[in-house]
Amino acid sequence: MNSEAGRRAPLVALQAGATLFAVEALRASGPALDHVAGAGGVPAAAVTALVVYAVPVLVAPLVTWLDARRGIAAAVLLLVVLRLLEQAVPTPGFATALSTAVVALGALVLVSDQVGRVGGARFAVGVALGGATDIAVRAAFGTWDPVWRPGLLPWLWTIVACAGLALLLARTWRGFDPAPAPTRVTARYAVLGPYLGLYVLVLGSPAYVASQSGLGAPWAAVVLLLGAVLSIEAVARASRLDVRYRWVVAGVAVVAVGVALFTSGVPALVAVLVGQVAAVLLLSHVPRSFGDGLSTDPDCSIVSLSNSSTIGQSIRRGKMSATSRPRATPHPTRTTNHPTPTKPRTPTPTPLGYALAGLGTGLGFVAIVLPYQANYDLPLPVDNRLLPILAALLLALPALHTALPVAADGLRRLAGVPAVLLVVPVLVLVTTPAPARPVSRGDTVRLVTWNLHYAVNAGAAVDPATIARVLGAQHADVILLQEVNRGWPIGGGTDVAEWLSRALAMPYVWSPAADGQFGNVILSTLPLSDVDTGRLPYGAGPQRRSYAAATVELRSGRSLRVMTAHLQNETDNHATRTREIDALLARWHRRSPAVIAGDFNSMPGWPEISRFTAAGLVSAQDTTGHAGMLSSPTDRPKYRPDWIFGTDDVSFGDFAMPRTTASDHYPLVTSVSLG
Repeated sequence: MNSEAGRRAPLVALQAGATLFAVEALRASGPALDHVAGAGGVPAAAVTALVVYAVPVLVAPLVTWLDARRGIAAAVLLLVVLRLLEQAVPTPGFATALSTAVVALGALVLVSDQVGRVGGARFAVGVALGGATDIAVRAAFGTWDPVWRPGLLPWLWTIVACAGLALLLARTWRGFDPAPAPTRVTARYAVLGPYLGLYVLVLGSPAYVASQSGLGAPWAAVVLLLGAVLSIEAVARASRLDVRYRWVVAGVAVVAVGVALFTSGVPALVAVLVGQVAAVLLLSHVPRSFGDGLSTDPDCSIVSLSNSSTIGQSIRRGKMSATSRPRATPHPTRTTNHPTPTKPRTPTPTPLGYALAGLGTGLGFVAIVLPYQANYDLPLPVDNRLLPILAALLLALPALHTALPVAADGLRRLAGVPAVLLVVPVLVLVTTPAPARPVSRGDTVRLVTWNLHYAVNAGAAVDPATIARVLGAQHADVILLQEVNRGWPIGGGTDVAEWLSRALAMPYVWSPAADGQFGNVILSTLPLSDVDTGRLPYGAGPQRRSYAAATVELRSGRSLRVMTAHLQNETDNHATRTREIDALLARWHRRSPAVIAGDFNSMPGWPEISRFTAAGLVSAQDTTGHAGMLSSPTDRPKYRPDWIFGTDDVSFGDFAMPRTTASDHYPLVTSVSLG
């Protein structure tokens, strides 16, 4: 690596650090906003999000007050303090989580501005490296972010990350230009908002890749890290391309995101890889987009040309060195008529661009992610998967105004960083625990059904560990779960299915609902066969529901058919739930012995329950004498939406409803004996 590339390496690392902190903070803000939605409804959460995520607009007065260099130092140091505070408190609260998120976005805008002044390639590679580090950390922690986790290892990582970011700031900040860049220069970083939305939902989510492709979460992390390697290679090798190829890269990004969202399996996997590369390529010319009017050299950013070059520095000092002074030439004896050269227009430096960048980054993120998530309570007039495609389109717009960047010296070597990080998911793979031994013997199994509320507890904290402890204490052979999160932002982006499977050493069956990152799971210590998953009728909505079924092979040689589902939650949606129940019973095929359990969002005496009893099924809770126990919500139980039904050739015993606030539902536990 040459000396110039080595000098600029800390800038790339600072960009990576700012990106890493920002994406973790954005995921941590999801459960806080969902808590607002639970208390006051989706409109209240929407208003809160719009107000909170507009706060990064304050980077403009910060730059005006302190100047650009001191502003970036203040923002980054405040981010470090808030991140340490998040780790120190038992649960990152509403104020802490959202404050960290908006400060992280502001710091990211300011860092991006300074790094972008030395070239778009370095800016884009820094973002890619930040994403790669984030993916590796999440692989190491099972996709459950360290910010939510107690214990030594999360604290060690937090201290290392915070110290690293502070040291990188100390190493680089004196070289930053204190003058604000022109408005048209800084405003372009508003596209960071759509990019971050795309990253959190799809391109940087191991949970999304795992659930959409069928891979395990460690393998999904391997794929995403390979995508980071390819992205950095692509930026480092990119040469100046004409307009046709610029349109191609922009179009590929949009199409790849669409394929990743609307397909599954191998096509979705390939699309995520292609989308990663295209998105980073598009980021690489954000620092030169929208026509700066100062230089025709596409590898020189506007401000680096005027503020960082030797001549520019000499001009600002009011003198020129001997090497920089133009060589005198004699006047010609004969004059010719030449057109007078036009001086390039120099945009006026102003903090307004920072305001636009901060506002665009915050609201650009929330405008993609919030409606996408809220669609499952308040359906949009269009398919919510169009929102990430819109994010890709917004990210592609700068490519239609500038040429792609030329290769930058030394950047290819940085592709080795995500390549080295591949060791993390590989270690996770080789340390996968052996499957747990069955607890029950003979013709009896211990069974649990539980709506997990995407592993977010009553305090709005992501906490799959408590769920695992509660489940482990039941010594269950078969576990039926609903509302299992596999990447949703309101659940912190955690892959709960993978996390619980590893924690309990139990293989699982996955049945996707909604967009495919939310659904039902069957965990079992006993062998499973004849697995069946599918969608239930949509009816009046607002969410697509699913079911999962499998045959449990008992140690006695007999078998038990188990099914689980989560039905529509709108109270007055009796007709839709009835259609769902009819479809569920049709997939049962009256096989016996069988257990059908889940969150049916139906109360005793409702017509929905009569569909089960009319089919000859009996309720475990009622037959064991616990009809008066209520399972939801856990802070003040008022309802009984959760059920365990069985055929008449099974008997239930030892029914329990363990008290826990790990979810908004209590689990239902019972022993199932075959007659």
